[in-house]
Amino acid sequence: MAQRKRSQQKKHYENYLKGKSWKRKRRKIMQLSGRVCRVCRKRRATQVHHETYKRLYRERTTDLTAVCGTCHKKIHSR
Repeated sequence: MAQRKRSQQKKHYENYLKGKSWKRKRRKIMQLSGRVCRVCRKRRATQVHHETYKRLYRERTTDLTAVCGTCHKKIHSR
């Protein structure tokens, strides 16, 4: 039962990331960062990282950070 709920939540989140609302937020974060990774400040930012999931689906600008793929992997491997 719990696994089914997690699966549904994951599907909902994946759909959210494909939607217009997320795309607008992502574009804004990329623009604010100048498309430069906020972690290493060297590479081009290609992804947006959630600093918190507390306000998932209604994120504030401060909840999101533009990052490169390398830094994003490092963040999630901690």
